[in-house]
Amino acid sequence: MLIVFIPLFICFGWIMGGRLSRLEQTDIRWLPLCLLSCLLELLLTPAYRYLPWPRETWIRLPVCGSYLLIFLFLWRNRKLRKTALLAGLGSLCNFLVIAVNDFRMPVSQGVLQHLSPQRLQQLQSGAIPLYAAADGQTRLLFLGDIIPVPALSGFASIGDLLLTAGLFFCLMAIMSPDRLPGWWKKG
Repeated sequence: MLIVFIPLFICFGWIMGGRLSRLEQTDIRWLPLCLLSCLLELLLTPAYRYLPWPRETWIRLPVCGSYLLIFLFLWRNRKLRKTALLAGLGSLCNFLVIAVNDFRMPVSQGVLQHLSPQRLQQLQSGAIPLYAAADGQTRLLFLGDIIPVPALSGFASIGDLLLTAGLFFCLMAIMSPDRLPGWWKKG
């Protein structure tokens, strides 16, 4: 979901007079940690099929490492209050629900109804390794993927929405748009 919104946020910032080239002028530190975190998440899916160990043995470390990188970035940039608060809360929500559900994001039965038959079969067969259909054993489901996103053939959680809002404010801090109201720019 975040990958879809990044270009939209950049376009919004550009329309409002912002530029990505202003990154050098900002006080944002350790930005590569976010990129490394995303890379870890992207590598998990294809790597899952080829590792000789059981899933439970190896998945905890990269997932925890990915979230640790995000939290370190947010802590280092805590002066960006909106970014740190929203993205931090979103990351915490997602990490909690994943951690208590055997390091898989639960997907509610209501969301499953909106998936295509092929996508549903992939989820139920374990072909999407970091996700699982919610059942009676699922804990903290309200933090899981409970929001259908038909336009993306997917789903989102409350944490994803908070993370997206935090990303918006981070990109606005980087781009420093000229035409945003003052209260948007603060923090």
